[in-house]
Amino acid sequence: MFMNYRKWLINTWSLIILLSLVAVGINFHIDHYAVRLTMFSPYKTLYPAKYPDGINEHMFKPEFVFRNPGKFDSFIFGTSRVWVIDAAQIDTGSFFNMSYSEGLPVEHLAIVKAFLEKDIEIKSIVIGLDGFCFNKLASDHETQLMRIMHPDIGGPNRLKLFGIYFFRKPDLVELKGWLERLRNIRPERRFSMDSHGLVLRWKTADKIIESIGKPIFDYQLQKYEPLTYNRRATEESFTAIEELIALSAKHNFSLVFYISPIYYQLYLKNAEPLFKVKERLAQLTDFYDFSGFNTVTTDALNYYEEVHFRYRVGDMIIKRLFGAGTKDLPDDFGALVTRYNVGGHLEKQKLELAQYLQTHNLQQ
Repeated sequence: MFMNYRKWLINTWSLIILLSLVAVGINFHIDHYAVRLTMFSPYKTLYPAKYPDGINEHMFKPEFVFRNPGKFDSFIFGTSRVWVIDAAQIDTGSFFNMSYSEGLPVEHLAIVKAFLEKDIEIKSIVIGLDGFCFNKLASDHETQLMRIMHPDIGGPNRLKLFGIYFFRKPDLVELKGWLERLRNIRPERRFSMDSHGLVLRWKTADKIIESIGKPIFDYQLQKYEPLTYNRRATEESFTAIEELIALSAKHNFSLVFYISPIYYQLYLKNAEPLFKVKERLAQLTDFYDFSGFNTVTTDALNYYEEVHFRYRVGDMIIKRLFGAGTKDLPDDFGALVTRYNVGGHLEKQKLELAQYLQTHNLQQ
């Protein structure tokens, strides 16, 4: 009896170990989140590759900067809405676009601190904000494989990362993405970026929009139901913003905030909570506001879908923030908001919202 049990135990554990090794091998090869490429690459320099949308930019982009010390002294942070801002166009510093999926001020702060600890020079920082930044807790990302932080920036250590990403059963989405890469299917849907962090995945969509001359999406708000932002998330973000402002004063780097140009149909349900955010932000720092009802946000041709604006809008943002060629910009795009004019600015936006709701028979 004992010998049978021992044999069963040996066979069982042998099978478990074999299956674990197979799972590790498959995950390591597929590398859906680019963790092998990022954290376990033997090469000194990271070379951006075409990966599925699952790539973890929270690790990839900081590691890219870590492996290129001295190349960049200025950084643009934000959510995936900021992907399309071409940092190479900015001539006031050597800029890198640090934006990543669902990027939050708490995460930006952690990365800036890590840069300072590693003696990476910081001359300028630009941070794009939107409603998402004040309605999401950073802790929500701790279990999301696409958004776990870099081990040198508060994330799990490398040994634990290896277990999290590779000692598990690969899901069908990852296998499908891997097969699409092998067969070169839907290459336009993959992550790729240039040497300054500009994500290139929208280039094909840009060509389609230019060729057909009309929007490639149709999004209409069916009912006016204003959001209520998560209070803890809002407080968490403002605490991080205050610390970023303090760091900029201490380490003598410029810090610019702006509110992203949210497509006006999506803006509708974010407008009221954003009014509160803007009023509070103005008491801490000046910022540029690209949101609301303006020439850019009300034109669907400026968007790939309701969430992401086009590269050409990113170019407009650069011009407004850095004063390059502003004569070509619509006058109503990108208002500079301060503690002194925020009251009038918000009154104008509240009136525009009320007029829209009344005109379109949407009830408040």
